[in-house]
Amino acid sequence: MLYILTDPAARHLLGAAWADEARRMVAQFRATHDLLAGDPAFLDLLERARAGCSEIAEWWPEHDVRDAGGGRKVMSHPERGLLRFEYATFQSSDDPALKLILYTPA
Repeated sequence: MLYILTDPAARHLLGAAWADEARRMVAQFRATHDLLAGDPAFLDLLERARAGCSEIAEWWPEHDVRDAGGGRKVMSHPERGLLRFEYATFQSSDDPALKLILYTPA
């Protein structure tokens, strides 16, 4: 999450799709908020994201919550050009914090 929200290279990699991807990540992060709101590591991660991504000040109060799900991503790789992927997210029944995301070239 921090890479997408705070690293300028991520903005370049995702290009025009960056804002949508970043908002989706913030909404997924918010989904865990109730589970981990008092956890110091969670609070530290949230503060680091806020410090590195001014847009969170606008997005966080919207209280958008999304599950991981699946979808498509387009990335602009500096050497390989546009890369397209389909992805699916699987969540462990035993531990809601454990997720597996699979990317397949599209």
